[in-house]
Amino acid sequence: MEAKWTATTPVLVVGSGAAGLTAVINLIYAGIDTVVVTKSDLTASSTDWAQGGLAAVWDPGDSLEAHVQDTLVAGAGLCVEASVRTLVQEAPKALEWMMSIGARFDRGDNGEIDLHLEGGHSARRILHSNGDASGHEIEITLAKNVAAMDGATWNTGGQGSLKVYEDCELCDVLVDTSGRTCGATVLSETRGFGVISATAVILATGGIGQLWNATTNPEVANGSGLAAALRAGATGRDLEFMQFHPTIFVPPVKVPGDRGVLVSEAVRGEGAFLVDGAGNRVMEGVHPLKDLAPRDVVSAAEQEYMMAHGLDHLFLDATDFGEKKWKEKFPTIYELVSERGVDPIVEPIPVRPGAHYYCGGIATSMSGETRVPGLYAIGEVACTGVQGANRLASNSLTEALVMGNLVSKQLALSDLPKLCQHPAGQPAKIPEPVFIEPEVLLAIQKIMSRDVSVLRERKGLERAVQELAELPAAQTIVARALVSAALTREESRGTHRRLDFPERREEWVKHLDVSLAGKDRLEIEITQSVAN
Repeated sequence: MEAKWTATTPVLVVGSGAAGLTAVINLIYAGIDTVVVTKSDLTASSTDWAQGGLAAVWDPGDSLEAHVQDTLVAGAGLCVEASVRTLVQEAPKALEWMMSIGARFDRGDNGEIDLHLEGGHSARRILHSNGDASGHEIEITLAKNVAAMDGATWNTGGQGSLKVYEDCELCDVLVDTSGRTCGATVLSETRGFGVISATAVILATGGIGQLWNATTNPEVANGSGLAAALRAGATGRDLEFMQFHPTIFVPPVKVPGDRGVLVSEAVRGEGAFLVDGAGNRVMEGVHPLKDLAPRDVVSAAEQEYMMAHGLDHLFLDATDFGEKKWKEKFPTIYELVSERGVDPIVEPIPVRPGAHYYCGGIATSMSGETRVPGLYAIGEVACTGVQGANRLASNSLTEALVMGNLVSKQLALSDLPKLCQHPAGQPAKIPEPVFIEPEVLLAIQKIMSRDVSVLRERKGLERAVQELAELPAAQTIVARALVSAALTREESRGTHRRLDFPERREEWVKHLDVSLAGKDRLEIEITQSVAN
């Protein structure tokens, strides 16, 4: 397809959440010219909606080793321990960096950081901002710094120049005849189809929650980055592991197009608990941590309880909080729930599990390297082995900041100079742009929500395979890859729960790698066992 416009840059960053914008800021400070494209406006990302907080060892009574072990336990045997240790070691520095560029975190009466407890953590190590608006604080702080750089000609004093293209959607990652990244094709609302040539491409495109009809993810999170990476030759890893958050608000009156409202893990951390309509405790006797068990345990227990009792939803009871606690600690949740018809001060909140965070993604190192030279992936679109089979609460925003910092250092100090010594060639071809049409997305959502949700079994997964095969292949790559992996993994582990294989099986302490063979044909490779 012929491009209506072109641009050239050393580094192209796709996406503007915590990972992408962190990388951008550090690349500019390192003197590297950078272009950013983002599907909507600069702040439209899952980061902006995140409530729970950021995990880091902050209290002298806590320890790095405790954070490592909590993460490994939540990851159910599939974490890569080296990646986990990198995250935990870098986390405090990443948060200190955020503070240095303007982020503000909540403090107690003594002026010290107010630390919270969330499910799966053995200590209070969650930093919050404005109660339950942590992601918004991160996103706004990063966006303000990036906006100040946009269009500046800072080619002196060690700083690079930056250009931001909003309302500009990724179509494909381009590779040359040797298989090396050489840029990307994009579609701009104002400029049309374009080609951006780049020595390195960083994908920071977020998750895939929009493939289900109940999700906390914004509309931009539909897996386009993962699909483009697979088409470019990258490997998808652990794609079967989608984390379903236990407490997605079920409003009494549904508004078409309304955002999915997440009731943060921190609400249960402060004492809220799950009940049915009669007030019976759902998590009693299920797990020693009860309502603070890891998310996969809670979501599965909810789904099983609803199936057994014929229920559409359950309730989160936080009526003991009182007005002051609700409005001071969780003002955003209180406002979102109240304006949709439920007063959490006096009545339990109707909730159910919903697609929340993708533990799988493009196989990468903690610095974002993929198997495609010049292609990097950071944040939720990447699979580093930190999350394993189930993400520990509040590790994700922290990982995004850490990866954004590490990829920029990797490029500045090592990779970019090497890549520039041997410039990439021209792309083998400029492919036609691929987007998920609205009617196809609705069909995918119906299939995934019915057969590939919290609880899965062979019959439903095989039905999903058949029905997805009836849809346009190019628009269903991510859904088909996920279902293929889910069918292959014959056990229950972390966020992947098989009713026909209810036990965790040690022979499945392995990653599943997925790649494209030919245009759309999927191949699955089982990698070596993980040794923690």
